[in-house]
Amino acid sequence: MSINKVVSESGEVTWTVYANARSSKMPHIRFQKRVKGIKSRAEAERKEKSLLKEVTTKVAHKEGHGFTWKMVVERWTSVMKSETYSYKRYSPTVIADYNSMMYRWTKDWLNMPAFEINKGDARKVLDNVIEKGRTKAHQKKIKNVINVIYSWGIEERYITGVHQSPVYGLQISVIQDKRPEILKLEEIRILLYEAQAQAHPWYPIWGFALLSGMRNGELYALKWADIDLENGLITVERSYDKRQDSYKSTKAGYWRTVPISEELKSLIIDLKLKADSEFVLPRPVYWNRGEQAKVLKAFCRSINITPIKFHTLRACFATQLLGQGVEPLKVMKICGWRDLETMAFYIRLAGIDEKGVTENLRFLPASPGASSNVVSLFGHKQE
Repeated sequence: MSINKVVSESGEVTWTVYANARSSKMPHIRFQKRVKGIKSRAEAERKEKSLLKEVTTKVAHKEGHGFTWKMVVERWTSVMKSETYSYKRYSPTVIADYNSMMYRWTKDWLNMPAFEINKGDARKVLDNVIEKGRTKAHQKKIKNVINVIYSWGIEERYITGVHQSPVYGLQISVIQDKRPEILKLEEIRILLYEAQAQAHPWYPIWGFALLSGMRNGELYALKWADIDLENGLITVERSYDKRQDSYKSTKAGYWRTVPISEELKSLIIDLKLKADSEFVLPRPVYWNRGEQAKVLKAFCRSINITPIKFHTLRACFATQLLGQGVEPLKVMKICGWRDLETMAFYIRLAGIDEKGVTENLRFLPASPGASSNVVSLFGHKQE
């Protein structure tokens, strides 16, 4: 606040009053006002008090509307990055992705008071995702991220006056649960046979992935110190994050061990003979670029088998073990999955829940020469 004396060219004296108020909680909220031409100092002092009250009232009223959506997103991002936050944690990559996602898809909300965002606003955002050519799965992901951040804002009292996120209750219909592409056993053998025959630089990487079930980043970060051939175990305790160009813990956040089979042992011994660094696997240029899926798909097409993503090699490992009768919980432990929902997906993919359940059905008529002691569908004994 300030009171200034102003003298005109004609010698007339007047007073100017300026008042300013900014929220201490939400710095973006600020009001200011200036009044000129006041005739006396006393009147200026009275005016200063009334202006101060006016701008302070406006700040208080604006504060009552709570944080803008941009402030909620930034506050969530900051808290999630904090090492002192002891509840559900997200990796730095996921935090950055969520933040970027909100700035891209909810940019029209950023300067709105968060409590004013309604279901109509949410529908526009979700519809825009499809209009931009993105998938239903991506649309669902956007919805989930909005819900996570908005609900957190309500819980932390940054968003007041509402009790649910604007996307709550909005249904997204998934068109079809398409069965993911995966290699059959014969295709796995063809892939590795052809890769070895052609001396493909990715052969040891694909072989290691198929025989260990390790993730891409875990394979890239694997060191010789992690391999214990004497006890037949690999310790998986770190992963490489290409986007952050750094090593971190595994996706599940804990270390695990992977048993070494005879085939994997043979592959490891061959790699050891050629070892020239602390890392187990070679580093082809395209792997350094993060283009491992591109290389694998191109090679699969060249040998006429199902073109798959690199991550699918892990699914091949899991489904083959499950198909051979290995207990699901053991597979879950080896692969490092924390939730049963993921495990259930691979069980369904392997078809082990359904395998053999129809063996006791006996519907077809007996073939010539078969035993006559067969009951038909209609309960009559076959003669």
